[in-house]
Amino acid sequence: MYRLSMRPLSIETPRVLFDISRLVRSYGKPFGTGVDRIDLAIGLDLLQRFGINCHFVHAGIHGICILPQDLGQNVLEHLQQAWNDDAELKIKTSPSKRLRLWTEPFIRRFLAASGQIVSEQTTYVVASHSGVGKVKGGMRRLDPGCKMQRLIYIHDLIPLDYPEYQRPETKRQFLGFLDELTDAPVIAVGNSWDTHQRVVSFASDNGWQLKATDVIVPTLDFKPARETPLAPPVKAFLQDKRPFFVVLGTIEPRKNHLLLLQVWRELAQQANPPRLCIIGKQGWENENVLDMLERCEVIKDSVFVFSGLSDFDVQTMLQEAKALLFPSFAEGLGIPLLEAAALGVPSMVSDISVFREIAPPGTIFLNPLDGIGWLAEITARAGGPTDGR
Repeated sequence: MYRLSMRPLSIETPRVLFDISRLVRSYGKPFGTGVDRIDLAIGLDLLQRFGINCHFVHAGIHGICILPQDLGQNVLEHLQQAWNDDAELKIKTSPSKRLRLWTEPFIRRFLAASGQIVSEQTTYVVASHSGVGKVKGGMRRLDPGCKMQRLIYIHDLIPLDYPEYQRPETKRQFLGFLDELTDAPVIAVGNSWDTHQRVVSFASDNGWQLKATDVIVPTLDFKPARETPLAPPVKAFLQDKRPFFVVLGTIEPRKNHLLLLQVWRELAQQANPPRLCIIGKQGWENENVLDMLERCEVIKDSVFVFSGLSDFDVQTMLQEAKALLFPSFAEGLGIPLLEAAALGVPSMVSDISVFREIAPPGTIFLNPLDGIGWLAEITARAGGPTDGR
């Protein structure tokens, strides 16, 4: 269980319009990703600071709509309670009220509400790489006179810097998102100095009108997750006392799971090998990883995949692990590294700029291509190939 804290965004206007699109889509999720939680932290801060002058916009299948304030507030409070286990929060909006998002006439949701909100006194804030900017012509429809100040919180430029690790359409979609939001002066806020440097360089190359830039690195406010019964597969896994390592995050190419599977193919041929615990949902472009997981008989007794776990499940597994493994080729920040540090769990990570920026003392840095190096460090941390736990 963790919540992310952030220094407040610097906003000069008396009113804000927060793009809540991603959080509306996440309303029913039992837990949020790092991007989700940053988006939520920013939305909650804006609501607290601006109160009745915090408005909400949503872009979805019904078009672009400015939501009733109590509905936007309900979304934020519901997710705060669901993801951060905030028992003090009380949901103020009834279930029937929530359904208004899908049933209100379009003309009420957009035209009638936008007149006073879309003005020089308002800053549009998006912190999710989503929302109005994903709708072609969306910002021009929302703000045809380019009256509002625009602030983008940017998590990474991975779709542009590393398109080979994304779905084929992702680069085009992300460029479209940025084009929608940067055809007028914009404030660009990065989640790390590494992201900031990449954004400033890209902005210069592409003629953005940067009104200002900032760097706001999220910090993790940790508290133990509320204890719940462990999921049966987790309980069974932990009853086996062999040492294990955890890799945490969506299974996608840039996370470099394939390197770990090749390392475990070597380890599995030794006596009493350590285990690898992969925690994360399946992403995309993973044919090689899935082929190994499904067909490589050598690793079947030492590599285990878990998804849909509770915060308590994840915390328990991390605390029992020998180390967190994080061999990514590219990251915008690296929330699992912050989680492991909060739990006092050592980490072995890729030697990339952003990890050098946020990693705690004692972190082991390895080239993401150095399979022999990862094999040696994992073997040493496990206590040697014949060590039992």
